[in-house]
Amino acid sequence: MSEWTTSLLALFGFTVTYLTIPLIKSAAFKYGLISSPGGRRNHLSSTALSGGVAIYLPFLLVFSSFFGLLVMGKISINQPDRLKMLSLFLGTTWILILGTIDDKLNLGWRKKLLGQILGGLVLVLGGHTIARATIPFIGLVDFGWSGIPLFVLAVIVVTNAINLIDGLDGLAGGICFFAALTSSIIALAKGDFFTASMGFTISGSLLGFLMFNFPPASIFLGDGGSMMLGFLLGTLATSSVAISPGQRWGTSLMILIPFLPLGIPLFEVALSILRRWIKGQALFTGDGDHIHHRLIGRIKNPRLTVALFYFFSAALCALTLLTVLEVGFKITRFLSGLLMLVLFLGALASIMLYRVGDLAVTLQNRSHFKFLGEFLRFMKQRIPRSKSFQELLSLLESGVRDLDFDSVEVIDDGETLTRWINPHPVHPDRARIYCEDRVEGSRLTVRWVRPAHNDETYNEYIVLTWHRFLVAFKAEIAHRTWELSRRQRNKVVNLMRNNPE
Repeated sequence: MSEWTTSLLALFGFTVTYLTIPLIKSAAFKYGLISSPGGRRNHLSSTALSGGVAIYLPFLLVFSSFFGLLVMGKISINQPDRLKMLSLFLGTTWILILGTIDDKLNLGWRKKLLGQILGGLVLVLGGHTIARATIPFIGLVDFGWSGIPLFVLAVIVVTNAINLIDGLDGLAGGICFFAALTSSIIALAKGDFFTASMGFTISGSLLGFLMFNFPPASIFLGDGGSMMLGFLLGTLATSSVAISPGQRWGTSLMILIPFLPLGIPLFEVALSILRRWIKGQALFTGDGDHIHHRLIGRIKNPRLTVALFYFFSAALCALTLLTVLEVGFKITRFLSGLLMLVLFLGALASIMLYRVGDLAVTLQNRSHFKFLGEFLRFMKQRIPRSKSFQELLSLLESGVRDLDFDSVEVIDDGETLTRWINPHPVHPDRARIYCEDRVEGSRLTVRWVRPAHNDETYNEYIVLTWHRFLVAFKAEIAHRTWELSRRQRNKVVNLMRNNPE
Protein backbone atom coordinates (compact mmCIF):
# COMPACT_ATOMS: atom_id res chain seq x y z
CA MET A 1 0.00 0.00 0.00
CA SER A 2 1.52 3.31 -1.09
CA GLU A 3 1.25 6.77 0.42
CA TRP A 4 -0.95 7.72 -2.54
CA THR A 5 -3.40 4.94 -1.70
CA THR A 6 -3.67 5.96 1.94
CA SER A 7 -4.14 9.59 0.94
CA LEU A 8 -6.87 8.64 -1.52
CA LEU A 9 -8.68 6.58 1.14
CA ALA A 10 -8.54 9.46 3.61
CA LEU A 11 -9.73 11.86 0.92
CA PHE A 12 -12.55 9.48 -0.02
CA GLY A 13 -13.67 9.26 3.60
CA PHE A 14 -13.55 13.03 3.98
CA THR A 15 -15.47 13.68 0.75
CA VAL A 16 -18.27 11.17 1.34
CA THR A 17 -18.86 12.30 4.92
CA TYR A 18 -18.65 16.00 4.10
CA LEU A 19 -21.07 15.75 1.16
CA THR A 20 -23.63 13.50 2.86
CA ILE A 21 -23.89 15.32 6.20
CA PRO A 22 -26.44 17.92 4.94
CA LEU A 23 -28.69 15.11 3.68
CA ILE A 24 -28.23 13.07 6.85
CA LYS A 25 -29.04 16.10 9.00
CA SER A 26 -32.31 16.60 7.13
CA ALA A 27 -33.21 12.93 7.57
CA ALA A 28 -32.43 13.16 11.29
CA PHE A 29 -34.91 16.02 11.75
CA LYS A 30 -37.50 14.21 9.67
CA TYR A 31 -37.36 11.08 11.82
CA GLY A 32 -36.88 12.81 15.16
CA LEU A 33 -33.26 11.78 15.67
CA ILE A 34 -32.34 15.03 17.39
CA SER A 35 -30.99 16.35 20.67
CA SER A 36 -33.20 19.03 22.19
CA PRO A 37 -31.81 21.69 24.55
CA GLY A 38 -32.18 21.16 28.27
CA GLY A 39 -30.66 19.25 31.17
CA ARG A 40 -26.88 19.26 30.98
CA ARG A 41 -26.87 20.12 27.28
CA ASN A 42 -25.38 23.48 26.38
CA HIS A 43 -26.64 23.86 22.81
CA LEU A 44 -29.44 26.35 22.26
CA SER A 45 -31.37 24.64 19.46
CA SER A 46 -32.31 21.13 18.39
CA THR A 47 -29.32 19.38 16.76
CA ALA A 48 -29.12 16.23 14.61
CA LEU A 49 -27.72 13.09 16.26
CA SER A 50 -26.77 11.36 13.01
CA GLY A 51 -23.04 12.09 12.70
CA GLY A 52 -22.20 8.42 13.21
CA VAL A 53 -24.12 7.48 10.06
CA ALA A 54 -22.11 9.97 7.99
CA ILE A 55 -18.84 8.50 9.30
CA TYR A 56 -20.05 4.93 8.78
CA LEU A 57 -20.96 5.34 5.09
CA PRO A 58 -17.38 5.56 3.69
CA PHE A 59 -16.36 2.77 6.09
CA LEU A 60 -19.16 0.63 4.60
CA LEU A 61 -18.10 1.41 1.02
CA VAL A 62 -14.38 0.79 1.58
CA PHE A 63 -14.97 -2.42 3.53
CA SER A 64 -17.37 -3.77 0.88
CA SER A 65 -14.86 -2.99 -1.88
CA PHE A 66 -11.90 -4.45 0.03
CA PHE A 67 -13.77 -7.60 1.07
CA GLY A 68 -15.25 -8.04 -2.40
CA LEU A 69 -11.81 -7.85 -4.06
CA LEU A 70 -10.50 -10.32 -1.49
CA VAL A 71 -13.29 -12.83 -2.16
CA MET A 72 -12.80 -12.52 -5.94
CA GLY A 73 -9.09 -13.16 -5.55
CA LYS A 74 -8.05 -9.75 -6.88
CA ILE A 75 -6.01 -9.08 -3.74
CA SER A 76 -4.35 -11.36 -1.20
CA ILE A 77 -3.44 -10.72 2.46
CA ASN A 78 -2.25 -12.96 5.28
CA GLN A 79 -3.87 -11.33 8.29
CA PRO A 80 -6.50 -10.86 9.46
CA ASP A 81 -8.53 -13.64 7.82
CA ARG A 82 -11.92 -13.12 6.22
CA LEU A 83 -13.97 -14.23 9.22
CA LYS A 84 -12.20 -11.79 11.51
CA MET A 85 -12.68 -8.95 9.04
CA LEU A 86 -16.36 -9.79 8.57
CA SER A 87 -17.02 -10.03 12.32
CA LEU A 88 -15.36 -6.63 12.84
CA PHE A 89 -17.65 -5.12 10.21
CA LEU A 90 -20.81 -6.82 11.51
CA GLY A 91 -20.04 -5.93 15.12
CA THR A 92 -19.36 -2.29 14.25
CA THR A 93 -22.57 -2.12 12.21
CA TRP A 94 -24.60 -3.57 15.07
CA ILE A 95 -23.18 -1.09 17.58
CA LEU A 96 -24.11 1.80 15.26
CA ILE A 97 -27.67 0.46 15.05
CA LEU A 98 -27.83 -0.03 18.82
CA GLY A 99 -26.59 3.49 19.54
CA THR A 100 -28.96 5.02 16.98
CA ILE A 101 -31.91 3.22 18.57
CA ASP A 102 -30.75 4.58 21.93
CA ASP A 103 -30.60 8.12 20.49
CA LYS A 104 -34.23 7.73 19.45
CA LEU A 105 -35.73 5.73 22.33
CA ASN A 106 -33.32 6.20 25.28
CA LEU A 107 -32.84 2.48 25.99
CA GLY A 108 -31.20 2.78 29.40
CA TRP A 109 -27.77 1.53 30.43
CA ARG A 110 -28.76 -2.12 31.00
CA LYS A 111 -30.12 -2.64 27.50
CA LYS A 112 -27.16 -0.80 25.98
CA LEU A 113 -24.71 -2.94 27.94
CA LEU A 114 -26.42 -6.14 26.81
CA GLY A 115 -26.25 -4.90 23.23
CA GLN A 116 -22.56 -4.11 23.59
CA ILE A 117 -21.88 -7.58 24.97
CA LEU A 118 -23.69 -9.02 21.95
CA GLY A 119 -21.40 -6.97 19.70
CA GLY A 120 -18.39 -8.32 21.58
CA LEU A 121 -19.62 -11.88 21.12
CA VAL A 122 -19.85 -11.29 17.36
CA LEU A 123 -16.14 -10.41 17.43
CA VAL A 124 -15.31 -13.47 19.52
CA LEU A 125 -17.16 -15.75 17.10
CA GLY A 126 -15.01 -14.24 14.37
CA GLY A 127 -11.83 -15.22 16.20
CA HIS A 128 -10.91 -11.98 18.00
CA THR A 129 -9.27 -12.35 21.39
CA ILE A 130 -6.27 -11.29 23.44
CA ALA A 131 -3.76 -14.10 22.97
CA ARG A 132 -0.70 -12.94 24.86
CA ALA A 133 0.99 -9.74 25.93
CA THR A 134 3.51 -8.40 28.40
CA ILE A 135 2.03 -7.18 31.68
CA PRO A 136 4.07 -4.68 33.75
CA PHE A 137 5.98 -6.31 36.65
CA ILE A 138 4.82 -9.78 35.53
CA GLY A 139 6.20 -10.40 32.07
CA LEU A 140 4.87 -12.25 29.05
CA VAL A 141 1.48 -13.85 29.73
CA ASP A 142 -0.40 -16.33 27.54
CA PHE A 143 -4.07 -15.62 28.31
CA GLY A 144 -5.55 -18.75 26.73
CA TRP A 145 -9.35 -18.95 27.13
CA SER A 146 -9.35 -16.07 29.64
CA GLY A 147 -8.33 -13.77 26.81
CA ILE A 148 -11.91 -13.92 25.47
CA PRO A 149 -13.75 -12.28 28.42
CA LEU A 150 -10.82 -9.91 28.91
CA PHE A 151 -11.07 -8.90 25.26
CA VAL A 152 -14.85 -8.29 25.44
CA LEU A 153 -14.41 -6.28 28.66
CA ALA A 154 -11.69 -4.12 27.11
CA VAL A 155 -13.76 -3.38 24.00
CA ILE A 156 -16.83 -2.48 26.08
CA VAL A 157 -14.79 -0.18 28.33
CA VAL A 158 -13.36 1.71 25.34
CA THR A 159 -16.81 1.84 23.70
CA ASN A 160 -18.30 3.54 26.75
CA ALA A 161 -15.22 5.69 27.32
CA ILE A 162 -15.67 7.40 23.94
CA ASN A 163 -19.40 7.71 24.60
CA LEU A 164 -18.66 9.27 28.00
CA ILE A 165 -16.28 11.93 26.72
CA ASP A 166 -18.63 13.01 23.94
CA GLY A 167 -19.75 16.05 25.90
CA LEU A 168 -18.26 18.99 24.01
CA ASP A 169 -18.51 19.92 20.36
CA GLY A 170 -15.60 18.37 18.47
CA LEU A 171 -14.10 16.58 21.48
CA ALA A 172 -14.80 12.89 20.89
CA GLY A 173 -14.46 13.23 17.12
CA GLY A 174 -11.02 14.85 17.42
CA ILE A 175 -9.70 12.31 19.91
CA CYS A 176 -10.95 9.45 17.72
CA PHE A 177 -9.26 11.07 14.70
CA PHE A 178 -5.85 10.98 16.41
CA ALA A 179 -6.43 7.40 17.63
CA ALA A 180 -7.56 6.17 14.19
CA LEU A 181 -4.63 7.87 12.46
CA THR A 182 -2.18 6.32 14.93
CA SER A 183 -3.63 2.85 14.40
CA SER A 184 -3.46 3.33 10.63
CA ILE A 185 0.20 4.39 10.63
CA ILE A 186 1.24 1.44 12.80
CA ALA A 187 -0.82 -0.98 10.72
CA LEU A 188 0.80 0.31 7.55
CA ALA A 189 4.26 -0.11 9.04
CA LYS A 190 3.44 -3.70 10.05
CA GLY A 191 1.93 -4.62 6.68
CA ASP A 192 -1.69 -4.89 7.84
CA PHE A 193 -3.30 -3.36 4.76
CA PHE A 194 -6.88 -4.11 5.84
CA THR A 195 -6.60 -2.22 9.13
CA ALA A 196 -4.67 0.57 7.45
CA SER A 197 -7.39 0.93 4.82
CA MET A 198 -10.18 1.07 7.39
CA GLY A 199 -8.21 3.39 9.66
CA PHE A 200 -7.28 5.96 7.03
CA THR A 201 -10.87 5.97 5.75
CA ILE A 202 -12.22 6.61 9.26
CA SER A 203 -9.58 9.32 9.82
CA GLY A 204 -10.68 11.16 6.69
CA SER A 205 -14.35 10.73 7.61
CA LEU A 206 -13.72 12.22 11.04
CA LEU A 207 -12.07 15.26 9.50
CA GLY A 208 -15.12 15.75 7.29
CA PHE A 209 -17.39 15.35 10.30
CA LEU A 210 -15.38 17.84 12.38
CA MET A 211 -16.04 20.49 9.73
CA PHE A 212 -19.64 20.44 11.02
CA ASN A 213 -18.97 19.37 14.61
CA PHE A 214 -16.22 21.74 15.74
CA PRO A 215 -17.68 24.43 18.03
CA PRO A 216 -20.35 25.53 17.39
CA ALA A 217 -21.60 22.15 16.13
CA SER A 218 -24.50 21.71 13.72
CA ILE A 219 -24.48 17.90 14.06
CA PHE A 220 -23.51 15.50 16.86
CA LEU A 221 -22.07 12.00 16.84
CA GLY A 222 -24.93 10.74 18.95
CA ASP A 223 -24.63 7.51 20.90
CA GLY A 224 -24.64 5.69 17.56
CA GLY A 225 -21.50 7.47 16.39
CA SER A 226 -19.57 7.60 19.66
CA MET A 227 -20.27 3.96 20.53
CA MET A 228 -19.44 2.81 16.99
CA LEU A 229 -16.08 4.63 17.03
CA GLY A 230 -15.25 3.36 20.50
CA PHE A 231 -16.13 -0.20 19.52
CA LEU A 232 -14.08 -0.09 16.32
CA LEU A 233 -11.02 1.61 17.85
CA GLY A 234 -11.22 -0.57 20.95
CA THR A 235 -11.16 -3.68 18.80
CA LEU A 236 -8.17 -2.47 16.82
CA ALA A 237 -6.32 -1.71 20.06
CA THR A 238 -7.23 -4.95 21.81
CA SER A 239 -7.52 -7.88 19.44
CA SER A 240 -4.51 -10.07 18.86
CA VAL A 241 -5.54 -10.26 15.20
CA ALA A 242 -5.85 -6.49 14.84
CA ILE A 243 -2.30 -5.53 14.10
CA SER A 244 -2.85 -1.85 14.73
CA PRO A 245 -1.24 -1.55 17.19
CA GLY A 246 -2.39 -4.86 18.66
CA GLN A 247 -0.82 -7.83 20.26
CA ARG A 248 0.57 -9.76 17.26
CA TRP A 249 3.79 -7.77 17.58
CA GLY A 250 2.84 -6.71 21.08
CA THR A 251 4.42 -9.70 22.84
CA SER A 252 7.42 -7.47 23.48
CA LEU A 253 5.25 -4.52 24.55
CA MET A 254 3.18 -3.80 27.61
CA ILE A 255 -0.53 -4.53 27.26
CA LEU A 256 -1.17 -0.87 28.06
CA ILE A 257 0.68 0.52 25.03
CA PRO A 258 -2.10 -0.06 22.45
CA PHE A 259 -4.50 1.95 24.64
CA LEU A 260 -2.33 5.08 24.86
CA PRO A 261 -4.13 6.83 21.97
CA LEU A 262 -7.35 6.35 23.95
CA GLY A 263 -5.76 7.51 27.20
CA ILE A 264 -7.93 10.61 27.67
CA PRO A 265 -11.34 8.87 27.56
CA LEU A 266 -10.03 5.96 29.66
CA PHE A 267 -8.67 8.39 32.25
CA GLU A 268 -12.08 10.10 32.25
CA VAL A 269 -13.79 6.75 32.90
CA ALA A 270 -11.57 6.02 35.91
CA LEU A 271 -12.04 9.52 37.32
CA SER A 272 -15.82 9.41 36.76
CA ILE A 273 -16.15 6.12 38.63
CA LEU A 274 -14.10 7.50 41.54
CA ARG A 275 -15.95 10.79 41.91
CA ARG A 276 -19.39 9.19 41.49
CA TRP A 277 -18.53 6.69 44.21
CA ILE A 278 -17.39 9.53 46.50
CA LYS A 279 -20.67 11.39 45.90
CA GLY A 280 -22.85 8.34 46.36
CA GLN A 281 -24.09 8.92 42.83
CA ALA A 282 -25.25 6.05 40.60
CA LEU A 283 -22.29 4.93 38.47
CA PHE A 284 -24.32 4.65 35.27
CA THR A 285 -26.19 7.94 35.62
CA GLY A 286 -24.59 10.70 33.58
CA ASP A 287 -23.78 14.14 34.94
CA GLY A 288 -22.22 17.44 33.96
CA ASP A 289 -19.09 17.18 36.09
CA HIS A 290 -16.60 15.62 33.67
CA ILE A 291 -13.10 17.00 33.11
CA HIS A 292 -14.20 18.82 29.96
CA HIS A 293 -17.11 20.42 31.83
CA ARG A 294 -14.78 21.59 34.60
CA LEU A 295 -12.20 22.88 32.13
CA ILE A 296 -14.65 24.82 30.00
CA GLY A 297 -16.02 26.32 33.20
CA ARG A 298 -12.54 27.73 33.87
CA ILE A 299 -11.56 28.73 30.33
CA LYS A 300 -15.00 29.91 29.11
CA ASN A 301 -13.90 29.18 25.54
CA PRO A 302 -15.17 25.96 23.87
CA ARG A 303 -12.65 26.02 21.01
CA LEU A 304 -9.66 26.55 23.27
CA THR A 305 -10.88 23.81 25.61
CA VAL A 306 -11.18 21.33 22.74
CA ALA A 307 -7.77 22.42 21.38
CA LEU A 308 -6.15 21.57 24.74
CA PHE A 309 -7.62 18.08 24.59
CA TYR A 310 -6.35 17.74 21.03
CA PHE A 311 -2.86 18.68 22.20
CA PHE A 312 -2.74 15.99 24.87
CA SER A 313 -4.37 13.44 22.55
CA ALA A 314 -1.70 14.15 19.94
CA ALA A 315 1.00 13.78 22.63
CA LEU A 316 -0.38 10.35 23.60
CA CYS A 317 -0.45 9.25 19.98
CA ALA A 318 3.11 10.49 19.40
CA LEU A 319 4.29 8.53 22.44
CA THR A 320 2.54 5.44 21.07
CA LEU A 321 4.23 5.78 17.69
CA LEU A 322 7.68 6.27 19.25
CA THR A 323 7.18 3.20 21.44
CA VAL A 324 5.59 0.77 19.00
CA LEU A 325 7.59 1.65 15.91
CA GLU A 326 10.84 1.66 17.92
CA VAL A 327 12.26 4.68 16.16
CA GLY A 328 16.05 4.31 16.39
CA PHE A 329 17.15 7.91 16.84
CA LYS A 330 19.04 8.99 19.97
CA ILE A 331 16.58 11.81 20.51
CA THR A 332 13.72 9.30 20.78
CA ARG A 333 14.27 8.63 24.48
CA PHE A 334 14.40 12.33 25.21
CA LEU A 335 11.17 12.95 23.29
CA SER A 336 9.45 10.02 24.98
CA GLY A 337 10.50 11.29 28.39
CA LEU A 338 9.34 14.80 27.57
CA LEU A 339 5.96 13.54 26.36
CA MET A 340 5.51 11.45 29.49
CA LEU A 341 6.26 14.50 31.66
CA VAL A 342 3.76 16.63 29.72
CA LEU A 343 1.10 13.94 30.04
CA PHE A 344 1.75 13.50 33.76
CA LEU A 345 1.40 17.24 34.35
CA GLY A 346 -1.80 17.25 32.29
CA ALA A 347 -3.27 14.41 34.37
CA LEU A 348 -2.28 16.17 37.60
CA ALA A 349 -3.86 19.44 36.41
CA SER A 350 -7.05 17.55 35.53
CA ILE A 351 -7.31 16.10 39.02
CA MET A 352 -6.68 19.54 40.55
CA LEU A 353 -9.77 20.83 38.75
CA TYR A 354 -11.67 19.03 41.51
CA ARG A 355 -10.69 21.16 44.51
CA VAL A 356 -10.53 19.92 48.09
CA GLY A 357 -13.04 22.58 49.15
CA ASP A 358 -15.53 21.31 46.57
CA LEU A 359 -14.95 17.77 47.79
CA ALA A 360 -15.86 18.72 51.37
CA VAL A 361 -19.17 20.25 50.25
CA THR A 362 -19.86 17.26 48.02
CA LEU A 363 -19.30 14.83 50.89
CA GLN A 364 -21.81 16.79 52.97
CA ASN A 365 -24.35 16.37 50.16
CA ARG A 366 -23.59 12.67 49.59
CA SER A 367 -26.94 11.52 50.98
CA HIS A 368 -28.72 14.02 48.71
CA PHE A 369 -26.90 12.68 45.64
CA LYS A 370 -27.96 9.16 46.56
CA PHE A 371 -31.55 10.30 47.00
CA LEU A 372 -31.63 11.93 43.55
CA GLY A 373 -30.54 8.65 41.99
CA GLU A 374 -33.21 6.71 43.86
CA PHE A 375 -35.84 9.33 43.00
CA LEU A 376 -35.09 9.07 39.28
CA ARG A 377 -35.09 5.25 39.29
CA PHE A 378 -38.40 5.15 41.14
CA MET A 379 -40.09 7.71 38.90
CA LYS A 380 -38.97 5.97 35.70
CA GLN A 381 -40.77 2.85 36.96
CA ARG A 382 -43.73 4.73 38.40
CA ILE A 383 -44.60 6.87 35.36
CA PRO A 384 -45.61 4.00 33.01
CA ARG A 385 -47.81 2.53 35.77
CA SER A 386 -50.02 5.64 36.05
CA LYS A 387 -53.62 4.66 35.41
CA SER A 388 -54.82 8.03 34.12
CA PHE A 389 -53.70 11.41 32.81
CA GLN A 390 -54.68 12.91 36.14
CA GLU A 391 -52.49 10.49 38.05
CA LEU A 392 -49.63 11.01 35.61
CA LEU A 393 -49.79 14.80 35.89
CA SER A 394 -49.98 14.61 39.67
CA LEU A 395 -46.51 13.00 39.70
CA LEU A 396 -45.09 16.43 38.87
CA GLU A 397 -45.91 17.42 42.43
CA SER A 398 -42.83 15.45 43.40
CA GLY A 399 -40.83 18.34 41.96
CA VAL A 400 -42.16 20.43 44.83
CA ARG A 401 -42.36 17.86 47.58
CA ASP A 402 -39.33 15.62 47.00
CA LEU A 403 -36.86 17.86 45.17
CA ASP A 404 -37.62 20.99 47.20
CA PHE A 405 -38.77 23.04 44.23
CA ASP A 406 -40.85 26.17 44.82
CA SER A 407 -43.58 25.36 42.33
CA VAL A 408 -44.55 23.30 39.29
CA GLU A 409 -47.23 24.40 36.83
CA VAL A 410 -48.84 22.58 33.89
CA ILE A 411 -50.21 24.85 31.16
CA ASP A 412 -52.53 23.68 28.40
CA ASP A 413 -52.61 25.97 25.37
CA GLY A 414 -51.87 29.08 27.43
CA GLU A 415 -54.24 28.26 30.31
CA THR A 416 -53.11 26.89 33.67
CA LEU A 417 -54.25 23.30 33.95
CA THR A 418 -52.90 22.62 37.41
CA ARG A 419 -50.28 24.05 39.78
CA TRP A 420 -48.54 22.95 42.94
CA ILE A 421 -46.78 25.35 45.33
CA ASN A 422 -44.39 24.51 48.14
CA PRO A 423 -45.75 26.19 51.29
CA HIS A 424 -42.31 26.03 52.91
CA PRO A 425 -39.69 26.92 50.25
CA VAL A 426 -36.11 26.03 51.11
CA HIS A 427 -33.18 28.47 51.01
CA PRO A 428 -35.41 31.56 50.79
CA ASP A 429 -32.34 33.81 50.78
CA ARG A 430 -30.93 32.34 47.55
CA ALA A 431 -31.64 33.08 43.90
CA ARG A 432 -34.54 31.39 42.13
CA ILE A 433 -34.28 29.59 38.78
CA TYR A 434 -37.29 29.89 36.44
CA CYS A 435 -37.63 27.28 33.66
CA GLU A 436 -40.16 25.76 31.32
CA ASP A 437 -40.33 22.84 28.88
CA ARG A 438 -42.91 22.08 26.22
CA VAL A 439 -44.30 18.60 25.67
CA GLU A 440 -43.78 18.05 21.94
CA GLY A 441 -46.81 16.80 20.06
CA SER A 442 -49.24 18.28 22.61
CA ARG A 443 -50.41 21.65 23.91
CA LEU A 444 -48.89 21.09 27.34
CA THR A 445 -46.07 23.17 28.82
CA VAL A 446 -44.42 22.51 32.18
CA ARG A 447 -43.05 25.45 34.19
CA TRP A 448 -41.12 25.19 37.43
CA VAL A 449 -39.22 27.33 39.93
CA ARG A 450 -36.37 26.01 42.05
CA PRO A 451 -33.80 27.46 44.45
CA ALA A 452 -30.09 27.66 43.65
CA HIS A 453 -27.96 25.50 45.97
CA ASN A 454 -24.51 26.36 47.29
CA ASP A 455 -22.90 23.25 45.71
CA GLU A 456 -22.65 23.81 41.96
CA THR A 457 -22.14 20.09 41.35
CA TYR A 458 -25.36 19.33 43.21
CA ASN A 459 -27.12 22.07 41.22
CA GLU A 460 -26.07 20.42 37.97
CA TYR A 461 -27.11 16.97 39.15
CA ILE A 462 -30.55 18.08 40.33
CA VAL A 463 -31.09 19.79 36.95
CA LEU A 464 -30.10 16.56 35.19
CA THR A 465 -32.36 14.47 37.45
CA TRP A 466 -35.35 16.71 36.80
CA HIS A 467 -34.60 16.82 33.06
CA ARG A 468 -34.50 13.02 32.80
CA PHE A 469 -37.68 12.76 34.85
CA LEU A 470 -39.36 15.16 32.40
CA VAL A 471 -38.06 13.15 29.43
CA ALA A 472 -39.78 10.03 30.79
CA PHE A 473 -42.88 12.06 31.67
CA LYS A 474 -43.14 13.64 28.21
CA ALA A 475 -42.59 10.31 26.49
CA GLU A 476 -45.49 8.81 28.44
CA ILE A 477 -47.72 11.83 27.72
CA ALA A 478 -46.94 11.56 24.00
CA HIS A 479 -47.64 7.82 24.09
CA ARG A 480 -51.00 8.25 25.77
CA THR A 481 -51.99 11.20 23.59
CA TRP A 482 -51.34 8.97 20.60
CA GLU A 483 -53.59 6.28 22.04
CA LEU A 484 -56.45 8.59 23.00
CA SER A 485 -58.77 10.16 20.49
CA ARG A 486 -59.00 13.97 20.48
CA ARG A 487 -62.42 13.78 22.11
CA GLN A 488 -61.13 11.55 24.90
CA ARG A 489 -58.15 13.83 25.50
CA ASN A 490 -60.33 16.95 25.73
CA LYS A 491 -62.50 15.15 28.24
CA VAL A 492 -59.45 14.41 30.39
CA VAL A 493 -58.23 18.03 30.13
CA ASN A 494 -61.65 19.37 31.15
CA LEU A 495 -61.69 16.96 34.09
CA MET A 496 -58.31 18.27 35.25
CA ARG A 497 -59.48 21.89 34.99
CA ASN A 498 -62.58 21.16 37.05
CA ASN A 499 -60.71 19.02 39.59
CA PRO A 500 -57.17 20.49 39.91
CA GLU A 501 -56.56 18.66 43.16
